[in-house]
This record gives sequence, C-alpha cells and structure tokens, in this order.
Amino acid sequence: MSREIKTLCPYCGVGCGLLATSDGARISKVRGDPKHPANFGKLCPKGASVAQTVDVATRLRSAFVRERETEFTPVSPSIAIRHAAQRLNQVIQTHGPESVAFYLSGQMTTEAQYLAGKFAKACLRTNHCDSNSRLCMSSAAAGMNLSLGSDGPPVCYDDINHADAFFFIGSNAAECHPVTFARVKERLDRGAKCVVADPRKTATAQAAHVHLAVRPGTDLALLNGLLHLLRKWDKLDATYIANHTDGWSQLERILPDYSPPRVALICGIEEADLLAAAQVLAGAKRFMTFWTMGVNQSVLGTFTSSAIINLHLATGQIGKPGAGPFSLTGQPNAMGGRDAGYMSHQLPGQRFIADPQHRAQMETFWNLPPNHLQPHPGYDAVRLFDAAAAGEIKAIWIIGTNPAASLPNLKSVRAGLEAAELVIVQDAYNPTETNRFAHVLLPAAINLEQSGTFCNSERRVTLMEPVVAPPGDARPDWWWVQQIAQEMGYGRGMSFANAAAIFDEFARSTAGRPNDQSALHHKLLRERGPQQWPYPAMGQSQSRRYEDGRFPTPTGKARLLAREHVELDDRPTRAFPLILTTGRLLNQWHTRTKTGNVPLLNKLDPAPYLQMHPQDAGELGLHDRQHVAVASRFGEATTFLKLDDSITPGVCFMPIHWNDLWAQGASPNEAASNLRDPISKQPALKAVAVRVTPANMTPTTPPQLPAATHAGALR
Repeated sequence: MSREIKTLCPYCGVGCGLLATSDGARISKVRGDPKHPANFGKLCPKGASVAQTVDVATRLRSAFVRERETEFTPVSPSIAIRHAAQRLNQVIQTHGPESVAFYLSGQMTTEAQYLAGKFAKACLRTNHCDSNSRLCMSSAAAGMNLSLGSDGPPVCYDDINHADAFFFIGSNAAECHPVTFARVKERLDRGAKCVVADPRKTATAQAAHVHLAVRPGTDLALLNGLLHLLRKWDKLDATYIANHTDGWSQLERILPDYSPPRVALICGIEEADLLAAAQVLAGAKRFMTFWTMGVNQSVLGTFTSSAIINLHLATGQIGKPGAGPFSLTGQPNAMGGRDAGYMSHQLPGQRFIADPQHRAQMETFWNLPPNHLQPHPGYDAVRLFDAAAAGEIKAIWIIGTNPAASLPNLKSVRAGLEAAELVIVQDAYNPTETNRFAHVLLPAAINLEQSGTFCNSERRVTLMEPVVAPPGDARPDWWWVQQIAQEMGYGRGMSFANAAAIFDEFARSTAGRPNDQSALHHKLLRERGPQQWPYPAMGQSQSRRYEDGRFPTPTGKARLLAREHVELDDRPTRAFPLILTTGRLLNQWHTRTKTGNVPLLNKLDPAPYLQMHPQDAGELGLHDRQHVAVASRFGEATTFLKLDDSITPGVCFMPIHWNDLWAQGASPNEAASNLRDPISKQPALKAVAVRVTPANMTPTTPPQLPAATHAGALR
C-alpha cells in the first residue's frame, strides 16, 4: 500500500519540504509539502523531478576496492570496512595521524557531518577535515562572525513579506534559489522595490527596478558608495550606531573616498544608476540584502560580506521584521555542517579550534583527556589537496562531493589524489571524476533513503524520513564512518544506534552556544515540524536574531568594519582581455551526478556554453554558436559560443556543471565510456581574465541552447 512520507529536497539551501508517495520499493510521486515553511508546496524543476535521480543506472550499489592501476573489485560491506580500516591504520602508524584528511560535503546530513568531524578530530586527532562549504559559504560565515559575532543569518524567509525593498548582490536567486525568489517576486508585485548588482542581466536582474551591471571584483566599491550616499542624505541610524556597534569612526573615515563619480568609474556603471539604487534603499523603511556565490567565491568575499552587513548596521536595518542581511546558502545542509563543526578551523557549536577554551569544552563533552585535541586548525580544502600533492597528506576520505571536478586549481587537486597512498570515496553515484582516483569506493544512501536532519538558509532544522530503502549495499554516510571507526578500535564515543542518537549528542554540544539547538530532537521535529535555532532547552525557537540589539561579541556590540576596495590581481590584459564568470543554471546541479539522469532537465538546460556580448564577439571575429577555446592563466576549456546582449561587454559567462566527464552534454552512458579519457584543464576561479579564440578541432553540431534565462519556473 502506498503512503505519503515527509522528506527534503537535496538541492539548494532553501530547504524545500517534499511529500513523496511510495509503496516502500518505488517512488510514484513527489510534490512540495504545502505545510513546510520554506516552500509552502512550491518546487523548482530539480526538486519536482528528484524521484528520477533515485533508481538510476549510475547509482553506486556495491563497495569496491582496488590497488593502484588495477581494476575495481566489488566486495561486501564487511570486507570494504575491514580493508579501509586496515589501510588507514597503516597510514597512521607509518606517517602519523595528521597524514590523514577528510573532505566532507553540504550534501550530508547533520548527523553524518557531526560524526565524521568527531572521528577525525577526536579519534584520529587530525584537524585536516574540511568541506565543500569552504567554497560556497566560508566567506559569508567569516563575514558574519567578524561583524556580528556568530555565523548564521539574522533573518528568516517570513521577513520577505515585511520588506519594502530588496538588494541582490552576487546572487541570481531566480535561477539558483527560485523558491525563495518567488516569494520576493510576490512582494515586488505588491509594491516593493528591488536593486540587483550583477554583470549579467539575469532572470533576477530582469525583475529589478534598478540593475547595476557592475564589473566583477568591484562590489566593495559599490557598497561603500551606497553607504556614502546614505550618510550624505542623513539616512543612517545614529542612535543604533552609538548603542549597538563599534568601529563607526574608522568606517566613516573611508567613506569620503567613495563619491558617486569615483564609484561609477570603478564599477563601470552610470552615476545616475548608482544614485537610483541608493534612493531605493534610502526610501525603504525596511530592506533586505541577499548575497551568495558571486560574493562568496571571490578573493574579497569575506570583506564584501562585512561591507553588506555594514549597510544594515549603519541604517539600523537589522533585528526587526523585514530587515537584515541574508546570505543564501548554496547547498542543502551547509548551514548544518557549519553548526556541526565540519570545517578545518571549527568544532561543534560554533566553536573554534584555535580557542583553548573551546577545545577544553569539547574535550570535556567528548570525555577526552585535557590537551587531546590538536591546537592548530587543519588545512582548508585547497591547501589539503596541495599538501597531498606535496606528499604530506597520505590518505584522503571524501564523502558526498566531487573535488576532482569542482575545486579550483584542478591540476593540483588531481595531482594530490594521484599521489595519495589511500583515497576513500563515499558517493551515491558512479562514475564521477573523483571516483577514478579511489582505492576504496563506498556506496551511499541519498535523501529519500535515510533519516536525518538538514538546516537551511534561515537556520531551520528539518527532519527527513526514509521513503525507500537504499539500493544494494548503499548505506547512510554516518553508518560507513561508524563502522570503519569501530573496526579501527574507536568504539567508545562512536557507537550510535541510529541517526536520532547522533543528533541528540550533537544538539547537546550546542547548549549555551549562539546556535543553541539543545531542545531539538528527532521526535520533536517529527511531531512539531521544522524549527529554527536558536532553540535552547529553557527557551523557544527564535525566527529573528539580535532583536534586542545585543550581539555575541566581547562587547555585546556588532562591529562596523572599514573595508577598502582593492584592484584584483587577475585583471584583463592584452593577452587575456575578457573576464570570465561562472554560475549555476536553473535546471542543473553542481557536477550533474543527479540532474544528468533527468531527461526533462537536460532538455531545458542541455549543454555548456560561453555567453558573450555581440560587441566583444565582433571585435574578436567570432560568431554565434561557434566552437571556441577559452583560456586563462590556469588552463583551457572548449565550448560553444552564445551571443547575448544582456551581459556586460568585457565579461563572459560559463555554467559550472559540465566537466570532462560530461563534456559537450554527454549522456550518463556516454559519460561512463569517457571516464578514462585524458583530463582536460579547466578555468580555476570565480572570475578570471581569459581570451577566447576559435577552437582548433573538428567542429561538431552545436546544441540548441535556451534563448533566454529562466524565470518563475516553479510548480
């Protein structure tokens, strides 16, 4: 008999609730949960088609082991566990515990993130445990910690209903967070105003009252220029600044340097547009600022995040309905992972490894002897693989992510994977670019196959329930970690009956911390539905933070930080005259291990391309749909050209989703046959200087690319 079960969408950080109908073996239907406060039943095309990513040919159903240069051999879970444990012990005995590293993911449940981090830091005593949140959210987290004293946005989705104006910077939310943007669009239809800063006229910018087509790398100048005008027009909240912030005098000192003429020149925009944008913010009683990867994945991402927060602190636009800075999380559980301490400088409960008091607290909590935890932060994601290439890291355990396709500087990443003595990869799909480097492959369960919690962009914790059993020998990520830990002799502190028991320990670790979740447990979440933190044992869930004007800093005040505009090193030159930016498309996800299996999504966004303004193409002698080579100082890629006058001249754009495994929109079966093809080089950063030339290769038929960006594609 079929029944409908509550679960969660595995894509962006909106955290949409799903209702999946299943007979226990197959999923027959998926729809949005009309009662879930993140989406109220709405879904984007990826979420609506998620059932088509479950029982597919590319699911990893068995564990595999191999020695270098030999073929993979399928093995039972017990043999894979024993083999992985023995190999890890050998590496530790020969090279020491800090020769082992973990690379985790915002795709994992909070329970799995917590347990993997505990195993690395408390059991093995290595802090080389980082995650792909380092790429998507570490700048936002650092900015909020520096400015507000704590990670986690102070706002909630309901604030959208109360705002008079919205400011999007470095965010194409209409495609990357479409359910949240649908709420914004509804508010715009009822009279709110919108400003969008983006070098492309994206679907988000098309809804704006003012579009600022800024040059990449000039966000800091823009933000300081807006604050300069708000100060000039007497739109700051002097009382709030005096009572609730520190650092105003230093920030005020730099503002005269950001006059409208200078900011317009730096940003490559019209002065009138800058003034119009400032007038929207100045005229709003309450405004919200949204930002994501366009800010976070930049050299100045942390400084820019603080500059965004400066706007809200200086105007008193924080801690009240409809106002505040809102970093939109890139992955479904990147917020939960940061809460669980799954990055190389963190411990659970928003604690930091470098803080002796925080280490002592966790040593007591985990029943460890004093000074057991290593006192220095581990390597971040990029340095971790550099250290492997240099021979310092000997073993890498990768869970739920595909760094051989998604990390910057792929040449170094792949060299590190090639050099490592042991690579354990835990994934739900095969092939991937990373799996080809593995010595041990462990099959993982996905969202609709396990219990666990995710925490979304508004700090809302949701319990997902299993809808179907995982295929073959696939198991939840936490199960594999626990089994290998126990096989290595770490039974004490690594023995949990289920995900609920792990969450109970994690929740207790947050007691008294800024992200207090100590009153939460699976039963409460099942009965009462999703809850926002802080949710302490002696209090109630708080939708908004800092309503009392007090911040978790030593002084109790937020920090206004003077952040100056800096010219980026990788600027256009004669050799590399254009700036390349990257981003997501509405209908694809990361490296396409999921969405590559869904025919409808591949029809809607079928292939990679380079978007370029016709003016640039004319100067370079290029034409629409031509096969071109894109080269930077870091590498080269080939794709088809898509001419579009909605992008700023001098800037071009490529979607992130196609790497060598999915070259030219290959199908999953074609991708499998390409797994052993030579590795191509890829552009490495969010915004790099490039040159574009005709591709020197046999031309193929260009794909039929979408004519325009997508907007409002919800169900």
